[in-house]
Amino acid sequence: MTDLQQLAVPFTGSLLKKAPAGKFGSYVSHSTITERLLSIVGPFTFEVTDLIRGWTDEVVIGRGKPDQRVYPARDAIVGCIARLEVEVDGRTVAISEVGDVEGAAAQSDGANAKEASSDALKRCAMRLGLGLHLWSQGDYFLDRQLAKAEQ
Repeated sequence: MTDLQQLAVPFTGSLLKKAPAGKFGSYVSHSTITERLLSIVGPFTFEVTDLIRGWTDEVVIGRGKPDQRVYPARDAIVGCIARLEVEVDGRTVAISEVGDVEGAAAQSDGANAKEASSDALKRCAMRLGLGLHLWSQGDYFLDRQLAKAEQ
């Protein structure tokens, strides 16, 4: 099986996590994406090339409850641009993607940078086919198409 075919294999079972309230679909943790990526392509280069700052929305946790917390809108890290470089089937591939931060006002810039870089890594991996089925949902066909092409 080629690297690309292995990258295209969907995650199943306990590796799939249910989306938090208000979100749709399933997700796979950052650590699981990293493990699968390492197991298929080996060591890789990943770097955050730019941090994106911006004005955040106010975040309210526990709205209307006695222990409600309000984090006011502020200037914060709200995302990043990152670059992943790997070797897939003997070819060096470099991908840049944007990572996002949700609820940036409620976290420190350090935590926001980590969340954004984690999101960017997942998005870079998706461009290689890893976890792509999570975005495609029921329309996913890459794994079957690659298997058919090999035959």
